[in-house]
Amino acid sequence: MKLSRLAGLYVPVVTILGYVFLFAPLVVLVIYSFNAGRSTVVWTGFSMDWYAQALNDRGLQRGLQVSALVAVLSAVISTAIGTSAALAVIKRPFPAKNLFSTILIAPLVLPEIVLAVGLLVATVWSGLALGYLTLVAGHVLVSVPFTFLIIRAAAAALDPRLDEAAADLGANGGQTFMRVTLPLLLPAILSATLLSAVISFDNFVMSTFVSGVGTTPLPIQIYAMLKSGLTPKINALGTMLIGVNVLAILLVMGRYLKTVRGTGQ
Repeated sequence: MKLSRLAGLYVPVVTILGYVFLFAPLVVLVIYSFNAGRSTVVWTGFSMDWYAQALNDRGLQRGLQVSALVAVLSAVISTAIGTSAALAVIKRPFPAKNLFSTILIAPLVLPEIVLAVGLLVATVWSGLALGYLTLVAGHVLVSVPFTFLIIRAAAAALDPRLDEAAADLGANGGQTFMRVTLPLLLPAILSATLLSAVISFDNFVMSTFVSGVGTTPLPIQIYAMLKSGLTPKINALGTMLIGVNVLAILLVMGRYLKTVRGTGQ
């Protein structure tokens, strides 16, 4: 009887401990972002000064702009590549299809530092300057496997008879894609785009190798600040980023719940 009770408590206890392990550092980060002193471990009073310093820091502003721009560009490009590749693999027979799929998802199993060094060597060999082009290329290389896998799974779940029905009604390939395939794949495409943007925004290893002068993304900018000492300004920046993520999640959930209610009615 006692063993059965302990077994029943195992899952909720482990779940709670897992959530504590994941979110306790974030709670500490948010709390000490309001600390009046420079210490990140000793509370000396409440203050919002670090938020003002973070918002007025030109280096952080520039890093945020670079990261946001590269994230948007790489997310759009990697989603377009992933969508095209997924539809080709699912809907079109061609030789070496399995090899093609393996090559696309290879960056998932290869160490990212190996990919970064390889891209850096190729960039130097081709004579290109390090900058936005190399940053976007590197982030696309890292993000494409995720977009491909997400959209391929969604495309594989589509009923092939829908394409046949559209062709019977006189639709050509472009019309079938725009009016049948794309609307059905849109949730997966949006999910892949958001995931690619997050992966790009948080990327550190690839960015370290392929960023150039004037194109330092936010993670590298924060790492450079850590070398001169950890202050609550970094906590304040992290809290603002967490707030943006939470707001985005709430907006998506609100839209989803509104859609579900509309469908139910």
